[in-house]
Amino acid sequence: MTDRISRPMTVGLSLLHDSDRVFAALEACTLSPDSARLRRMSWDDLAMARAITDAEGWSRPLRVAVARALRSSAHDAGDTVTRRQDATAGEGADDLLPTLEEILGAFDRGLLWMEIADRMPKPDQAARLFGSSARNFIRPRIFDGLAGMVHLRLAESGHAKPDIAWSGQPGLILPESWEKGMDDAIDAAVADTPDTAPLRALLATPTATPSRVPA
Repeated sequence: MTDRISRPMTVGLSLLHDSDRVFAALEACTLSPDSARLRRMSWDDLAMARAITDAEGWSRPLRVAVARALRSSAHDAGDTVTRRQDATAGEGADDLLPTLEEILGAFDRGLLWMEIADRMPKPDQAARLFGSSARNFIRPRIFDGLAGMVHLRLAESGHAKPDIAWSGQPGLILPESWEKGMDDAIDAAVADTPDTAPLRALLATPTATPSRVPA
């Protein structure tokens, strides 16, 4: 009787010690062929990939709107439209869309309200808004666009860490200076009278990689 009980326990313990083999066997039994061919990723890599995808989604509408506003502004001024501006007029390749610094430059030139804001995607009923109502409706989306570009910049430079956030949505852990100052800096940049100086100051500040370990 003792042997009958101990044998399954021994097998169970051996499986725990060889978890890679167990998971490989489970994958073979449960995953579809397409899923089985996907690249293996660690939890940290998966959280980082999700955070980058989110940031790209937040930032793209703003980048496209700025690209179109810059092209329109250059055309109205009688300037020569460069290949870069022409390529960024639509939804071209991501590497041809405006950079964060180019977007802040457009804000400084007074293009945010309403050249850029008018080109941000919005529902039909919102298109009938004007003045402060229109600005207040679209402001959170412009805020999210800038925040997305900041997240991309910090992730690409290695100054952000993935936050697995088991109890919530995965995201990024930002350096302390950005955790403290980013929201206020972006608020200033998207104010009725845009002030990009605080955000530029953060971008110019030497950034230490965050040392906090994701929860």
